[in-house]
Amino acid sequence: MVHRTTSPSRTNTHGGRLLSPASSRSAPSQSRGDKVPINSLSWALAPGSSDMHGICARALNAIYMTGRPPFLLLDPPSPNGFWRRSSTREKDAALSTPFPSIDLILLSGAVRDAGFKPVFVDAQLDNLNWDGLAHRLRREKFAGLVSLTSSSMIEEEFNQLKRLKDALGGVPCYAVGTVVIQRKPQRLRKLLEMSPWVDGLILNTAEHNLGELISAPGGDGPVPFNVALRTADTLVIPELRVSYGDSLRIPQPEHACFKDFRYCLPQSRHGPVTCVQFSFGCPYTCEFCVDNQLYRKTLYRDVEDMVDEMAAVDRLGFREAYFKDVTFGLDQEITTEFLEKLAARKLRLRWLCSTRVEVARAEMLTLMKRAGCYGIEIGVEHGKQSSRDRVGKTLPEHRIREVFETCRRLGISTTAFIMLAFDDDTEEDVRETIRFARSLRPNYAAFNVLNALPGTPYEERARREGFLLEQSADYRFMASNIKHRHLTPEKVEQLRREALRSFYFNPRAILKRLVQVRSLFELRKLVRLSLSVV
Repeated sequence: MVHRTTSPSRTNTHGGRLLSPASSRSAPSQSRGDKVPINSLSWALAPGSSDMHGICARALNAIYMTGRPPFLLLDPPSPNGFWRRSSTREKDAALSTPFPSIDLILLSGAVRDAGFKPVFVDAQLDNLNWDGLAHRLRREKFAGLVSLTSSSMIEEEFNQLKRLKDALGGVPCYAVGTVVIQRKPQRLRKLLEMSPWVDGLILNTAEHNLGELISAPGGDGPVPFNVALRTADTLVIPELRVSYGDSLRIPQPEHACFKDFRYCLPQSRHGPVTCVQFSFGCPYTCEFCVDNQLYRKTLYRDVEDMVDEMAAVDRLGFREAYFKDVTFGLDQEITTEFLEKLAARKLRLRWLCSTRVEVARAEMLTLMKRAGCYGIEIGVEHGKQSSRDRVGKTLPEHRIREVFETCRRLGISTTAFIMLAFDDDTEEDVRETIRFARSLRPNYAAFNVLNALPGTPYEERARREGFLLEQSADYRFMASNIKHRHLTPEKVEQLRREALRSFYFNPRAILKRLVQVRSLFELRKLVRLSLSVV
C-alpha cells in the first residue's frame, strides 16, 4: 500500500484564528515489496561519506527496498563553491558553513509517500561541476529529479538540467521555483516555454501535490496544485495558493537522506545538523526583506507533527536542528504548546532559531531553553533608531539590550544580524552601528551590506528614487547594488572588513571562543569561519 499525497490537509482546531495548528494524524508510511520499513536507515551511506561514488549504492539499495528506482533530490553545482539556494532567499555562501536545503527536506516526505525512496545529492558539498555531475549520473537509475534553482542563475541552471535529464534517460524533471518568479506567471510561462525539458516548477514547497503528479506522470493526471506543469504540449500555470487560518499537515520529511557530518552552522557545537520548519511566512513588512513575499501572514504546522519530527530527528542521531522559520514564536499560544510538549520528550537534540526582539520575552526564552534551544539569531539591523524605524524594525534600544542580556543569563548563544551602509548612511553612521553591535556582546555577528533584493519594497523605492544601480544584487552581501549618498563602494568594503575584524579578531573575543571549544568539530568550524573574514 502506498500513501499518496494530495494537497496538504488542513484543519482548524483553534476557532478559526490565524496561526493555528491541527490535531489530526497522518497515516504511517508502508514498505513496498519488502519487509524493510520505508524509513529504514540501512541503505544510507556512513555519515560524512556522501560522495558521488555512493550515489550508485544508494540508488541500488533504494530499488531493492521499494521495488522501483529512487527519486533524486538535487542541490546543483554553482560557480562559486557554495550557493545557498531556497525558494525565498539565497546567498553566495562560498566562505560560510553549508547546511541542507529546507525546500528539499520538505519535499522528501511527499516523494516517499508517492512510493519513491528519496536520494539526496549535494553537488556543491561534493565539489562537482555540471560536467562531472552529468557524467556520473549516466551510471545511475532514477525515476525522476527535483532540483533547486536560484533567481540569479535560473536560466543557466535550466539549461544544465537538460543535460542531467538526458543523462538519466529522459526521466521527469522538476525544479523548485524562487520568489522572484513565484508571483510572476508571465515570466514563469516564458521560462518553461524556453525549457521544454523541464516538466514542472514547484511554486510552494510547503503546499503542493507533487506526490500525486510524480505518481501518475503524463496523461490524465491530477490537477496541479502549486506546481506549474507540462502535460503533452500544454503548460498548466496554476494560481499560486497559500493557506491562512488553517493549520498545515505535510508528510514527515525523510531526514535520514540528509545526514552528513560536513553540514554545520556558524553557531554549531556538534554534528550532524539538519533543518526543520514549524511556521511559514511573516506578517511584518520590513522593507528590505523577501521572506514575506509568499506567505504574508504566518501559517503553523500541526504541533504534534512537529514534536514527532523533532523526536524522529533525534532518533536518527542528529545533534542539532536549525528552525528555518522566518520568526520563531510569533504565536505565543501555539509556540508555548509546542515547547512544553517538546521539553516533555527530553530529547538529546539541541536547536537554533531566528526570532525578533518583540517576540523574545524572558518567559518565552526560558521555555525555549528548557525545550533544547541553544541559540537564537536576532535582526538588530542598524545602530540608529531612525534607520531601524524607516525599514520597519521599530525596535527601541533598551529592549534590544534587554533581550541579549536575558539570553546571556540563560546561557543561550546569540547572533546579531547587522546591515551596513544604508543609502543615506555616513561613515560615522556605519561606525556607530558597528560599535552598537559590539556593545550588545553577542556570541556571533553577521555584518551584511544592504542590497535592494528583487521583489522587495526597498528595490521599488530605490528604483523610484533613483539610487538603484544597474547591476544585480550582491548575494555575498559584501558589496551593494544601491548608490550611496556619502560612501564609495571602496569605503563600504573597507568598513565591512573593519566590522568583521573588530568583532572576531580582538584578543578578548579570540580567547573567549577558544575557551568555549569542546570538540574537534567546533575547532574545525572556527578555523573555517576565521579564514572567511581574513
